[in-house]
Amino acid sequence: MKQAMEKQFRIITESEFETFTKLCPCKNYMQSLDMYKRYQAIGRESYLVGLVKKNEVLVAGIASVIYERFGHKIFSFSRGPIADYAKVDNFTLFLDECKKFLKTKRGIALQISPNLLVPVAPKDFDIILKKHGFKSLGEYEQVKWTYALDFAKISNLPRVSAIEHRTPVLEPSLPEESEHTLLRSFRRDHRYTIKYATERYNLKLRELDINEYPILLKLMAESGKVHGFVPRDQKFFEQLKQHFGSDVTAVVAELPDGTPIAAAFFILYGNEVIYLSSGFSREHKKLGGPHLIQWAMIKYAYANGYQKYNFWGTNPDPENGVFKFKQGFHGEIEEFVGTYIAPLSTIGKAYINKLHYAKQRDLQ
Repeated sequence: MKQAMEKQFRIITESEFETFTKLCPCKNYMQSLDMYKRYQAIGRESYLVGLVKKNEVLVAGIASVIYERFGHKIFSFSRGPIADYAKVDNFTLFLDECKKFLKTKRGIALQISPNLLVPVAPKDFDIILKKHGFKSLGEYEQVKWTYALDFAKISNLPRVSAIEHRTPVLEPSLPEESEHTLLRSFRRDHRYTIKYATERYNLKLRELDINEYPILLKLMAESGKVHGFVPRDQKFFEQLKQHFGSDVTAVVAELPDGTPIAAAFFILYGNEVIYLSSGFSREHKKLGGPHLIQWAMIKYAYANGYQKYNFWGTNPDPENGVFKFKQGFHGEIEEFVGTYIAPLSTIGKAYINKLHYAKQRDLQ
């Protein structure tokens, strides 16, 4: 009890938050200072909170309002909170105190989506959270399955240390042997498509300026009709660019005459490059624009010492077309623990009782 009393839950400073998250292995862009500043800029109620012991942050996160009606609010730690999940006592104490704090802010429920993979989660993680009032919702707020390429797992590919000054996005400098090894790790049809995109169709890549994001959105809307998803609006991507700066980029593949045929949006954060969203022209689908963009960004990630290239959310169904595309780069499925929710009031209990476990979605 004395040890617990030494730990204090409180609002923490931006400096405390950034220092802690930068050193934590489970850091991610959703729980970053840039994302917090974005919330502040768009007027989304959010708090930097932490569990602190003698000025050392033990657990931290951005609690933000994701839904409000009649003054009642649902708070969420999107891909958070950030913690050493092996230290379960710190994590659960943080959650218990956070629920008390958010209740004073008219919160009726708290969602969490830990950036925690199932294989490394503490034993009986679901049971632990259930004891602290949380209900599992599966793939509810955040994606539960991602597809990622870990460069350390590619045979004979030399390791590259993170560099202080990144190279331009579309100008990675790779030794010929490393580039060959990386390309050979892909499925054969992907290798041929990349080759044809450059040698036969002469496709060109370039980064989009923020005022050119309508190109990205138009292509996303077109491919959304094919794969059955509704893309985020243009403001979402513009806000990320405004607040993350050079840590986000949009890349377009164009025909020799300048016609855009594919585009994708990426976030460069921590130890990974994240392929967040994309779109393509149905008419030019077979020319390999999406493959060429992925190849360029995979080379960039490797050349700049990132540990992982993250293809982001996926439906791990062998018959899913998007999943097949991502599989061609020979990465691995990663399963996260998913989203959990706890009531903060009687109204919150009634709300949560209506929620059901969400199974995998058809994602980009």
